[in-house]
Amino acid sequence: MMSVKSQLTPEVRTLFGKVADLLIPAYKQMPAATSVGVHEGLLDKVLEFRPDIVEAFFRGMGKIDARNLSASVNALFREDEEAFGAVSLAASGGYYMAEPVRKALGYPGQESLTYDAHAVPDYLVSHMLERVASRGSIYRPTPAK
Repeated sequence: MMSVKSQLTPEVRTLFGKVADLLIPAYKQMPAATSVGVHEGLLDKVLEFRPDIVEAFFRGMGKIDARNLSASVNALFREDEEAFGAVSLAASGGYYMAEPVRKALGYPGQESLTYDAHAVPDYLVSHMLERVASRGSIYRPTPAK
């Protein structure tokens, strides 16, 4: 069985970059997929994180013709949903892992937020729920079929 690294030849990376740019072109402040390196190290990371898509990814890449890119990607979408899904997931997954993309979106990444279990919640102090409490309960039984 060949390793993923050995299957990611320069030709496969170049073709994947073209597919990724077709799926994720540059638009306004958002960069194109290859400009953030989805076909390089980010592709390695995606396939490492998602070994379940590796087989379908390479099957899909084998069905794409660089000379007729748009038509072959559309054919892949119609004929092999799993392979198209793997290729597009690799493109979008790598894209959103890229620092310039996260920065353009204003997403800093996962953050560790502190939580004080003994603090009084704001909604109790700000009287936001008084109107609901004073209204009383409203119960409507589900109609029988």
